Amino acid sequence: MTVGDLTRDYRSRLAELLGEPLMVDDPLITTAQAAVLLGVEPQRVAGLVRAGHLPARSRSHRRLYLSDVVQSGLDQWMSVAEAGAVLGLGQTGVRRLISAGLLAAHGKELPLRRAEVEVLATLRDGWLTLSTAASALGVDVDEVQRLLRNRHLTHTCDVARPVYRHELAFVLAARR
Repeated sequence: MTVGDLTRDYRSRLAELLGEPLMVDDPLITTAQAAVLLGVEPQRVAGLVRAGHLPARSRSHRRLYLSDVVQSGLDQWMSVAEAGAVLGLGQTGVRRLISAGLLAAHGKELPLRRAEVEVLATLRDGWLTLSTAASALGVDVDEVQRLLRNRHLTHTCDVARPVYRHELAFVLAARR
């Protein structure tokens, strides 16, 4: 769906919600109306306004231009808890990934870009725990840690999954 199609859809839904036709091309709407149009909780829209990801045109009432709501791509942002659900981690685990530089935080309320979290989730599928890597190599965990320290394996910066799966083949080949 293009931005123009989305704008027309939201305009017609807003007119239906208000029960009257819209008189201006780009009306000011409330965060509650934006939430209804987008099918999300009003707190999520308010959080994006507070984080600066969605420009508010009136501070006291948090009025937004419909065009800003359409262009903001509210689905591009997620909270730490939502990221944890995608990554299969708790909030502490997500915060560790932020501290390690694997995810960039962009604010307090909804700090993470959905695309970044989804890319990291895909990457983490190819990362292994120390014990899984040790089993695949037929060594103990201490040997895997030694390989990481000696840079025979590259650390992923993820404390929970520090070993790249694809590097195990190189270590196995070097042993032969």
